[in-house]
Amino acid sequence: MGITPSTMFVRFTTLAIDPDSGHTGGILVAAHELRDGGDLTVDEHSDLRTVLSWFNEYLLVPAMLGIKEHRRAISWFKPAASEAIRRMWHLKELLDLHGVHVEVLHTSDPGKVVYEDDWQVIAKPYKGQRF
Repeated sequence: MGITPSTMFVRFTTLAIDPDSGHTGGILVAAHELRDGGDLTVDEHSDLRTVLSWFNEYLLVPAMLGIKEHRRAISWFKPAASEAIRRMWHLKELLDLHGVHVEVLHTSDPGKVVYEDDWQVIAKPYKGQRF
């Protein structure tokens, strides 16, 4: 693992502001909302369920995110998370088709890292830091 100054992180976000972090929310929440209440074809619904199941199985959601002290922290994919990033692009396409605008953000400095694994860093943005 380890972060070098040249590491570029990626985050897929909607325009909705997350009340805890104060930054734009990640697309997995929007994808779950679309799955549960969107006007999807049978194939789109099946496809969305498959992709979300993959993330549930392979992407760790660290318990530390439930701690109040870390409520401002946001997740970023590392370059090594190529399969997860590929699947996020697919989710972006589905959400875009249904009117949910998704932005793809890149940064080499996600803020103060409070968690790291092989695929992601979770960081608290510095005061005033915008992406």
